[in-house]
Amino acid sequence: MKKLYGLFAAFLLVFGLLAACGNEGNNKNEDNNKQPVSEQTDDNTNQKEEAFPVTIKDATDTDVVIEKKPEKIVSLIPSNTEIVYALGEGDAVVGVSENDNYPEETAAKEKVAGMDLNVEKIISLKPDLVLAHGSVVAFWEAGLKQLKDSGVTVLVVNDAQSFDAVYASIEMVGKATGKTAEAEKLIQDMKANLDDIKKQAESISEQKTVFVEVSPAPEIYTTGKNTFMNEMLEAINAKNAVSDQEGWIPINEEAVVEMNPDTIITTVGYVENAAEEIKARTAWKDITAVKDNQVYLVNEDLVSRSGPRIVEGVEELAKAIYPDVFGK
Repeated sequence: MKKLYGLFAAFLLVFGLLAACGNEGNNKNEDNNKQPVSEQTDDNTNQKEEAFPVTIKDATDTDVVIEKKPEKIVSLIPSNTEIVYALGEGDAVVGVSENDNYPEETAAKEKVAGMDLNVEKIISLKPDLVLAHGSVVAFWEAGLKQLKDSGVTVLVVNDAQSFDAVYASIEMVGKATGKTAEAEKLIQDMKANLDDIKKQAESISEQKTVFVEVSPAPEIYTTGKNTFMNEMLEAINAKNAVSDQEGWIPINEEAVVEMNPDTIITTVGYVENAAEEIKARTAWKDITAVKDNQVYLVNEDLVSRSGPRIVEGVEELAKAIYPDVFGK
């Protein structure tokens, strides 16, 4: 399963490189997602309930009409699933991807997506709403069209590449599920936690240079400026070793030796003993991070899934890079 996930992750990395030019357009659409939702109050329960139908402009610039509060939801990517659960709508989820592993309740849900989209199974679940994602629209274009042609409501959530974009994703899913108040509360909590981390980072006097490996040897990839990882490093007052380059970057071992980073972070959880593998590379034996044993594997799910736990990912990075400030 880890090998399959690794192949899938590698495909998405390459696909992300090919589609990177479209990210700016997706980000421009995010402001359109922040639309007011009418509310009605039930005098008996004294709780606010969302009024449906609602119309949402999704990541494909499509106006998606959701006629009623979804009672059956299919989520095609883990970040969407985590948002739905964080908003308290986990019981409505009837289908998820093979890569979903959080919360643990997802293990019991029907698996409808992996390398391929199981259109027939999705339709058989009779969902009121399918939550797709901007990162896989082109990959599953034909399948998503089949779903729409079958009368299934498909909402494509933006491919978030920043904290603000994650907040926009949560707002969109909150509106689609009738949980706008819960979405706003979740966002405010995330912002407050991130602010606390940034405040702690202000005490750092000696900034460390960090190299992040997101795809292992022999085809090493890292992330430069205008990526989510770079923004996370900036939040904790760490310097990205390749901040002078942009996007997802293929890089050779000699270039990393030349950078001589203070810390090396790997997110490659599907490789057994990933940190030890890096430290064992003969060409890297004199890199400061390797000599000082400052090579760490962080939870890929926390630092790569653009959902409610992304701030936990920032904290995990902070603890690995600055243990004296943030604690291990």
